[in-house]
Amino acid sequence: MGNRILFVDDERAILKAIERLFFDTDYEIVTADSGEAGLRILAEEQVDVVVSDIRMPGMDGHQFLRKVKTLYPATTRLILSGYAEENAILNSIVDGSSNMYLLKPWDGQELKNKIKQIFETREIFKSSAFLDMANKLENIAVAPGIYNSVAGLIERGSEIGQIAAIVETDPTISAAVLRVANSAFYNVKTGSVAKAITFLGLNATKAIVLSCSLFKFANIRIPPFNVKRLALHASSSNRLLHLIYSQLLKKQLPESHQAAGLLSNVGFLICLHYFPDKYDQIVRAYVSGKDKNAVKIEKEYLGITHQEVGGYLLNWWGLPYPIVEAALFHHEPLNSAIVNKEVVAVVNITNHYAWKQISPELAPNLDPEVFAMLGVSKDDCERLIKDVGQQI
Repeated sequence: MGNRILFVDDERAILKAIERLFFDTDYEIVTADSGEAGLRILAEEQVDVVVSDIRMPGMDGHQFLRKVKTLYPATTRLILSGYAEENAILNSIVDGSSNMYLLKPWDGQELKNKIKQIFETREIFKSSAFLDMANKLENIAVAPGIYNSVAGLIERGSEIGQIAAIVETDPTISAAVLRVANSAFYNVKTGSVAKAITFLGLNATKAIVLSCSLFKFANIRIPPFNVKRLALHASSSNRLLHLIYSQLLKKQLPESHQAAGLLSNVGFLICLHYFPDKYDQIVRAYVSGKDKNAVKIEKEYLGITHQEVGGYLLNWWGLPYPIVEAALFHHEPLNSAIVNKEVVAVVNITNHYAWKQISPELAPNLDPEVFAMLGVSKDDCERLIKDVGQQI
């Protein structure tokens, strides 16, 4: 069976236009004019990607994609929406019902490019080496600690107070949420977990809870790595992410991107925990070699990479697609499969400089093309890091 895409829209003219758009491609296109009809198709046919309009009578796109996520979690889900539906887009990203969105009126070539990139990414997780390794990660498919409780409340649209009550059952995670909210980037000045969550946003809160839960779970004893050093790298990388966006790119970091630096190296943490013997060899080869190409070394020794492990798990746990891509491609920011190119490029840079601050011998190489793509220079980044020194 070829790659199958289900498009759901209550306007038949739009569905006809989509069929024409993909007529000369190898994709198998299936259409439905309502969420209910879409669910009937999914019950009978295997579908890889679901693209839904958000504004439909009866079951709207958000409700439809929430059901799809519950019943068919392996699908990749896109939502089509107009500018006036910004809140609906945000809600669908926050609760994980959609992996990404495309604004109307959509550009035909842009839609085809996104679909192509999605399938390129899905192919990574189909390799025999990765599937074999994924089976060994079965125990971590259920995230540790209180993450599942917090994520479940967010998905159900629960009140902030209910979410805060769960966070407050873990003093370490409560402290982390308050610390980030009271940092220079948010400058909230509060001792209330509920207020901190309100200012941080639900995606950032979910990511902080997951990060803390994983660091508490992990047992790392492969020099020069330990849990404390990896946690410091994660927080430093995320601070740099915010700084580069605000100071160099002069942009507001989108809510769905805000924890991309924090979770970008989560696959490395998991691999160090689950495969200590293999990673002892990998780390020795990396530290002693001139070519700081972690992906190449991991492929030689293990057949898969920590990027793939991180991207797979973050996608399974329902994190926003930009965060998944930052984990999956942070060593390969020029990969053609990337949809959110800008944030992945920035995380590639922050990964380098965070390690350079902590342990210079661990800093991966940087590609000049990444700076060119962002329209900033390496000197700009290094001046910024020097100026803000203590903040990272």
